[in-house]
Amino acid sequence: MFYRVNLFAFIFVQVACGNVDLSAEESKSTTNSLGMTIVRVSQGEFEMGMLDEHRLKLEHKASAYQREIHDYVEKPAFPVRLSQDYGIGETEVTVSQFREFVQATGYQTDAEKAGEAWVFQPDAENPLDRFSLVKDTSWRNPGFQQSDTHPVTCISWQDAQAFCQWLSKKEGATYRLPTEAEWEYACRAGTRSSYFSGEKPDSVYAVGNVADASLYARHPEDVLRQRVVGLEATDGDGFVFTSPVKSFKSNAWGVYDTHGNVWEWCHDKYSDRYYDDMLTKARKMGSRTKPEPIVDPQGPDNTPKHEHGDWRSMRGGSWYVAPLQCRSSIRAFAEAHDAFSYIGFRVVREMK
Repeated sequence: MFYRVNLFAFIFVQVACGNVDLSAEESKSTTNSLGMTIVRVSQGEFEMGMLDEHRLKLEHKASAYQREIHDYVEKPAFPVRLSQDYGIGETEVTVSQFREFVQATGYQTDAEKAGEAWVFQPDAENPLDRFSLVKDTSWRNPGFQQSDTHPVTCISWQDAQAFCQWLSKKEGATYRLPTEAEWEYACRAGTRSSYFSGEKPDSVYAVGNVADASLYARHPEDVLRQRVVGLEATDGDGFVFTSPVKSFKSNAWGVYDTHGNVWEWCHDKYSDRYYDDMLTKARKMGSRTKPEPIVDPQGPDNTPKHEHGDWRSMRGGSWYVAPLQCRSSIRAFAEAHDAFSYIGFRVVREMK
């Protein structure tokens, strides 16, 4: 319970970078037998993490503690080279796509085996109890209504891994979770701004489902505690909880819902000091003023914290957090067996 309460506290307070030139026309997509559109992303280089210029723009909008959290987990930015083209899901995996997997295999998710998942409890007096374990909740019943086209949620990292293994066999191709580097590169789509939609937090309303006036109208206290820009009755995206995928504009490479909707599992083991280690390594390979790009980073092999659990990285923010927590460089984590109603995933397909 200690780790899960602190996980929520971390996400609650959490409030870059491309140098490639890939237009939407150059990005090719294919559709697999599951009806899943896979967008081809060309290899290239970018700066991963929060740039100094972004920190300066955030300082007047966040508390000192929030700024420290940002610096702690998203900085320093370091150069990355992705050496291979890859395909990434146009959207997060949907309820119907996950159901096909379950029907084909009889798979039971971690939440179903445990008989409970971490779901939204708006009446909880303590803010840290807003997400609590509730019996008989899972991807089938995450505590709010969903259709087949909503992103599946209450999915653990282990569940996402099982889905990818099944899909790989079904398609005769390698499907897996994206690395953090692959995820951020695809999210940015060649941009260096805090969001692929620009620098203004409210620009996210056009491209993602975040905590906004719709959630505020139902549960005002949850939004007010984390809001950093104006909140008017007419602001927002119109969705209280998750939204159907592709309800908002895509980025320039045709990838949807990277800002908000659900946090997305990544392959990497989580480390809050990984970026500092990578920049140090990049400078050793190059120089302090011109660090050499890290090729295909996949997160640390292990850390002391992993003695207490298999902590995995998540990206993108969710329907429950404000725009500041949904930036392109934002990071969070959870234990590999955790199933929350704000966590889902998208897939990567390896390209030959």
